[in-house]
Amino acid sequence: MRMPESRRLGGSPARGLPMQADSYWKGSLRHPFPIAQPSGTAMRSLLVISIVAVLCVGSAKAIAEPPQEKTAHLNGALDLSCTGNIHAEAIKSWERTTRAYVSEQITDNLNKKGDVYVLYNMQVRLQSFVEMTRRCKDRLQITQLVDALTPVFDSLKPLPDAPATRGWVCTGGSTCTSANHLLGQEVQLCSAQFLGLLGALATNIAETLPEEQRSAAERVFVTNTASTIAAQLDHWLSPDYFKWVEARSKMTPAEAVDGQSKYFFADRDLWFMTSLADLAELHQAGIRLDAAGAKAFKSLQSKRNQIAGMFNLFQARTTLINTSSGKRAEIDRGYWRNYGDSRYALYSTAVSPVTCHKNMFGLMQKSFRVESKASYIDTNLGWDFSHARRLVPALDTLVRNRPNLAAVFGYRAPDFDPAKLQQAFARQIVDKIWNKDMQHPLFTNFWDGSNGWYRAGYDNGTGSCRPGEMPYSLAWSFPTGSYPQWGSFNSTIRSLSQQIYLLIHSSDTESKAFIDKFYPQLQLQSKPGDYRDIWMMVFSSSLVGLASPSAMQLPQK
Repeated sequence: MRMPESRRLGGSPARGLPMQADSYWKGSLRHPFPIAQPSGTAMRSLLVISIVAVLCVGSAKAIAEPPQEKTAHLNGALDLSCTGNIHAEAIKSWERTTRAYVSEQITDNLNKKGDVYVLYNMQVRLQSFVEMTRRCKDRLQITQLVDALTPVFDSLKPLPDAPATRGWVCTGGSTCTSANHLLGQEVQLCSAQFLGLLGALATNIAETLPEEQRSAAERVFVTNTASTIAAQLDHWLSPDYFKWVEARSKMTPAEAVDGQSKYFFADRDLWFMTSLADLAELHQAGIRLDAAGAKAFKSLQSKRNQIAGMFNLFQARTTLINTSSGKRAEIDRGYWRNYGDSRYALYSTAVSPVTCHKNMFGLMQKSFRVESKASYIDTNLGWDFSHARRLVPALDTLVRNRPNLAAVFGYRAPDFDPAKLQQAFARQIVDKIWNKDMQHPLFTNFWDGSNGWYRAGYDNGTGSCRPGEMPYSLAWSFPTGSYPQWGSFNSTIRSLSQQIYLLIHSSDTESKAFIDKFYPQLQLQSKPGDYRDIWMMVFSSSLVGLASPSAMQLPQK
């Protein structure tokens, strides 16, 4: 099944894509550049602007009374069990839309065209679904995921700067160009993020299916995954990388005097940790590696001290703040304040400070309506809300594999408690990021609770220009970024997730208008093949298997 171009994921840049890959790395390591970002937020209707203007001044008031009318099948409790209707909806979306989309993207765009950003997008679209199949032991869907993802191994080839290591090299697509020096190169973030998805599915198989019950294809898949993770990590975790880890471990926020990314604890660091944990689990489960993977694994085990430094850096860059309800957590607090994407973190008006237009030569050019100044810069700024979604799969695997990390890589820091970190990061959402409106939940653009413009005047390295993301524009990262999974231990997140689901399915006009303005990616569609069907699969998957059906009731104001 092929989706019409305008209806496929990514066909509508305003609403079809999440915040994408980043140019966080400097120095001797390859620079990944971001791909095209949503840009439709800058030209919303006057009605949207008027609503956002009220929200952006920091008011936590409810913007409307709770909807009085619900669709009939949603009255009462929601069945979020592994045998319930929401689980069935996620499976249905997978079958009618996502499965064909994944196959098309891998076959046409990755294997034929060499567009490695397919890898990045697959993780975003499939991680929640893979985790649902782990919780619900969905045997058929695990098999189907293996069949869908196995062809990615056909695209592995010797890396230009390390011919002895096989990886994914960008040879096509719209983002890798000669101008940004990505064409013909590995884009490390895409590969690292995708390994997080492969590792999740491989460990899912190891946990769910005894070896004698695995098909031949599943045995090959887990071996290929473990071997690829080992080879890639051994290549990436180089002396230069470990020097960078050591340098950052000695930094303070005050030293981040400009916008260079060399100061940051970046999302690729988190993916490296995620894959190390997955690899440790696969090793302890007795998964066999190929010759290159076995050699790389042995090399990784010789880097135990440096690997410990990676995990220690993560702990050092996590700020725990005491509150009356417990600790909340921020990531890389203060290091991102001068970064170009964040220059307007405290500029919360409804109109972008930047305009984008074509000049007389047909090239995109940006003009500043409002120049950035000190009062728009958040001195405590860390990650944005969209990129922080990586915390969910990372902490999930770290919680599962704390003993395996100790056994395989010798990391036994007594103060490393990923379960408590999960709770602290979840509490940050409730205390600082959520707008405190239970009936119409929204979430700020930045993890510390700031809600100004994100990426105003953004250029992803291809000569484009984006007006940026207005306040609350990254709120949709909550339902599509796996955050609802934290509802398994945080009742407020569980209730907020449920309320958004109910608003999406509500038949009353006000609820429909709210979803259309703030969560347009999750509008219900009557026909398969629409990208919103895929985002609903992502959202539904992250709700399922977390609590008994009787426990889930419509939240009260």
